[in-house]
Amino acid sequence: MGRKKKINHGSRQSNRAAFLQFHYEGEIFKMAKLGTKKTVTIEGVEYTFQHPGSREQMRIQDRAVNENGVPSSEKIADELFKNIIVEPQVSFEYFDEHDGMEEVIQEGMTFLRSGK
Repeated sequence: MGRKKKINHGSRQSNRAAFLQFHYEGEIFKMAKLGTKKTVTIEGVEYTFQHPGSREQMRIQDRAVNENGVPSSEKIADELFKNIIVEPQVSFEYFDEHDGMEEVIQEGMTFLRSGK
């Protein structure tokens, strides 16, 4: 049987400092973005977005620019189709048959940036 570890005053203060580090002006821990899902209905189709996490978010934004450093609509859409929209599987060809591409992309970008 294991014994409970006693926590001394110094450990207690250290734990409290770490705990407070994760609070922002009274807010309790913000929800992690990684893996967060959101479902939206656009033009009668349910789309599920899944957040790839903050690091991958930055990588996606870096890959979605053209050679002049300007965001490319095509590259942004492609990244969303491959990495954020998990259901249904979509592509440019999918949207040749379905309406709502602009709205899906806009919702996907908002979700990628905010996690909401």
